[in-house]
Amino acid sequence: MALTEGRAASPRIPQPTRALERAEQERQKYLRQRESLQLRSMVRALIFLALLILLLSMFRAGFGRVFTHGWWRP
Repeated sequence: MALTEGRAASPRIPQPTRALERAEQERQKYLRQRESLQLRSMVRALIFLALLILLLSMFRAGFGRVFTHGWWRP
């Protein structure tokens, strides 16, 4: 039994409309803003964590050992 009918054409993607292109541009802009905000938040958190570790290590070592007498004046 041979098929004499041709194969169905593959579906084609319709051309994007202006509204769709504008929505995609707005979405990309929003994602860039969110990424920038997230990066700033991560940098702030890392700086805060570094300062916290520094303060805790200075407290543990003792401020007298960290800031020896006369280190700020020759």
